[in-house]
Amino acid sequence: MTKPALIFDMDGVILDTEQLVRRSWNLAAPDYGAVDSDAVFLRTVGTTRKHTAEILRECYGADFPAEEFSASLSKIYHEIEAVEGVPVKAGARELLQWAQANGFRVGLASSTRQPIVERELGKENLLQYFDYILGGDRIPRSKPFPDIYELACREMRINPPDAFAIEDSYNGIRSSHTAGMMPVMVPDLLPPTEEMFQLCTAIFPSLTELQAFLCKQYIEKEA
Repeated sequence: MTKPALIFDMDGVILDTEQLVRRSWNLAAPDYGAVDSDAVFLRTVGTTRKHTAEILRECYGADFPAEEFSASLSKIYHEIEAVEGVPVKAGARELLQWAQANGFRVGLASSTRQPIVERELGKENLLQYFDYILGGDRIPRSKPFPDIYELACREMRINPPDAFAIEDSYNGIRSSHTAGMMPVMVPDLLPPTEEMFQLCTAIFPSLTELQAFLCKQYIEKEA
């Protein structure tokens, strides 16, 4: 049986960054008069910095200083990260090691800028498990548009229907579904909705359960 490719999102899937970003938003928002900041933040999960700026201006007005706000977020985030670090999501390292050992092609398609992706994965000694990495600064349109997954599949020379996209966000699931892939949701901050159940090939509560599924479907059947 031909093994599918596995293309992961990073934030909220491989690294437990989303909770830290959420804290940063809530700390920065009062200085900018950004009300209902948590609800606005959740709309931005899985998108690029550019698309986040568009959402901020949509919610708070065309003159909202989105770039200044993003810079403030980044400063707060890195201050917290320097003290607390960023944990690897439960089961992520084990799944990546297992996938590599069992001959799966593994990619990453993140809305985060590529230099940051490579730096963060490098800190945790995870770069070695990826055959391919694509950051959000290399695409014209952010998730939920399909651009990032379409490019990842082209550059990895795989057919989208032969690849799982492992995501935690609604925007990521929408992006990979439109790209013609097999979306898999492993929820982090956002719970599955009826839309997600319709768009996803599968939804798992953890990466450990995803690994068990892949093992049963693609390894045990070969034995």
